Amino acid sequence: MRLRAFLPVLLALSSTAVACTTPAADDSAAGNDAITSNDGKILDFTFTGEVIASADTKARQAVVSQLAYTQGILTTNERGNGHVGHVVLTNVVETPSADGKKKITYTAQLPVAWPKTGNAVPTSYDLPIPKDITALEAFNAKYDGKCGANEYGQEEFWHDFNPKAAGCALDDADVTRSRAIVKPYAGETTGKYPEYDQMWKDGELDVVAVFGLISGTTDSDTDPGVEEYKRFVSGTQGLLTGGTVQANTKSASVLRDTTITGKVTISGQQRPVKIDVLLVSEMKSVGPDFDTRYSPLSEKADLIMYDGHAGLGKNVNALARKGIVTAGKYQLVLLNGCQTFAYIDTTMNDRRIEANGAATDPAGTKFMDVIGNALPGYTNNLTNMSMSLVRASIKSDVAPKSFNDLLNEMPQEHLVVVFGEEDNRFHP
Repeated sequence: MRLRAFLPVLLALSSTAVACTTPAADDSAAGNDAITSNDGKILDFTFTGEVIASADTKARQAVVSQLAYTQGILTTNERGNGHVGHVVLTNVVETPSADGKKKITYTAQLPVAWPKTGNAVPTSYDLPIPKDITALEAFNAKYDGKCGANEYGQEEFWHDFNPKAAGCALDDADVTRSRAIVKPYAGETTGKYPEYDQMWKDGELDVVAVFGLISGTTDSDTDPGVEEYKRFVSGTQGLLTGGTVQANTKSASVLRDTTITGKVTISGQQRPVKIDVLLVSEMKSVGPDFDTRYSPLSEKADLIMYDGHAGLGKNVNALARKGIVTAGKYQLVLLNGCQTFAYIDTTMNDRRIEANGAATDPAGTKFMDVIGNALPGYTNNLTNMSMSLVRASIKSDVAPKSFNDLLNEMPQEHLVVVFGEEDNRFHP
C-alpha cells in the first residue's frame, strides 16, 4: 500500500508503505472462479512448465512459489497481474531424482487481470521463471540488479523480477521458458450483484473492518493507517440513524477497538447495524488475543474488510486463516492491500468447502465473494473503498449496486477485481 503525496514527510522516509511474500499454497486444487473487473480484461494464460523442488515439497506449493516471479514480469511490464494463488494445475507429473530433489512438470491455467488501457492483448506471452526453487537464493543474487532490482530485499526479488529489463540475459540452465497461449478468460462476468438479501437475512447487518498500521509498528495519530481508521469510524457513524460510537478495551494485538451501532431503513423497517473496527500493527504477527476478539465477530459478519499492508501476502493470508466460518453464511470480503488478487491463496475457499460440504459448495465460493487489488494500492483509498461497500449494503433495497457499479467507485490505479461470484443469485 503506497503513500499519497499528501504525506511528504513519510514519503521522505519511504516511497512505499504497504508491502504488497510469496503466496502461501497447499495441495488443494483451485477452481475456475468467476472474475470481473471494470478496469482490467480478464485473460487466460495457459502454459506448460517445469520446476525442480525438494523431494518433500508438495507439487502445488512448488509451482506457486515459482509462479510468484510472474508477478514481477506482469506488474512491471504490463501493469497487470495473475491470480497466482488460485492457479489451476493439471497434468502434474513428479519425477524423483537421486539428489533428494524431484522434477515437476505441469500445465497451468493462470487468470490474469490485464489493464484495458495500455498494451494490446497478445496472443501469446513468454514467461521465463526460475527452474529450481531450491536455489532461489542463488538465482536472486545472480539476477538482482540485472533483471530488475529488489524493492523489499533480495529474498523478495520475485516481486520485481523483470526479464525484459535492458541488459538482462538469463542462462537457460536457470530458467523454465514457458510460452503462454493467451485467450479471453471464460469465467469473466458482468452484471453480478453481491448477495444483499443474504446479508440482511437475519434482519441486521454486521460489519468487521480490520485496519493495519502503515508507517510503523507504534499506534500514533499521525500514522496514515490510524488516520484512515478514524475517518472510517466517523464516516460510518454518519451513515446510521442514531449512530453511536463506543471505544472498547484494547489488547496487545488490538491497538484500537471501536464499535459503531445505529439503524437504517430496509424494506420500510428500521434495522440494526453493528460495525466493529479493529486496528492492528500487522496481521501476520497478531497473538491469540486478536482471535479472542475477532472470532465471534467473524462468525456473524456479513461484510469483512481488511485495509492495510498486504505484507507481500503474509498479512492477507494470515487473516484468511483467522475467524470462524459459519455453514451457509454468506460473506462479502474486501482485501484492500497491495496485489491481493495475486497473493491470496485458496484457504478461505477451502474452509468454506469444509464448512458447507463439497456437494453444496464445491469451489468454496457459494457463500463468499472477494474484492481485491491486482496492483499496489494507496493509503488514502483505504476508507474510500470500505465506505463504498458499507453504503451499498445499507442502501441495497432502494438502490442496489452491482459489482460493476461498485468497481466504478474503486480507484483505477488499484486495478480492482472481484472473484467468486459465479453462483450469485441476487438480482434486483
